[in-house]
Amino acid sequence: MRLHRDTRFSPDKSPYHTHLSGLFWEGNQKKTECPAFGFQIEATEMALMTGIFKFPPAMLAAYREAVSDEREGAALEEVLETVRRAGPYDIAGERYQRVPSGYDPSHRRADLLRYDGLSAFAPRLAVSDLLTSALVDLCSTHFQQMAPIYHWLMKMAMTPS
Repeated sequence: MRLHRDTRFSPDKSPYHTHLSGLFWEGNQKKTECPAFGFQIEATEMALMTGIFKFPPAMLAAYREAVSDEREGAALEEVLETVRRAGPYDIAGERYQRVPSGYDPSHRRADLLRYDGLSAFAPRLAVSDLLTSALVDLCSTHFQQMAPIYHWLMKMAMTPS
């Protein structure tokens, strides 16, 4: 992802970002419209994530249908529990205060219906971790432990409506 804005004609010469970030995704869609594994390196730490920050409209509809489906919704609950048991991973994506219209507000997964994306974040890695030869193994371990979310999202995204 780009670091700098075009500053040729701007009085503000500060960088667009003060961090370096990237995503690894599959598919023909834009990188921000596919489930992905990602990283962000800052001066003091590194963040790792998997998932999708904001579902495109078609994927949001498919996600809601999957969450409200008894089998797929239960599979998502199991996936989220697996990731939570694997370590101190933060699950994110809840955006709305109310369950979307057309869905029962008392649904057992009403909390998941309020999401407009689904991501997991690993605990931040310290600079000391970034400077060791174990960094690749550490990243790999975190990505493997968060991977069930990625796999569930890929399955949901590839299932025809």
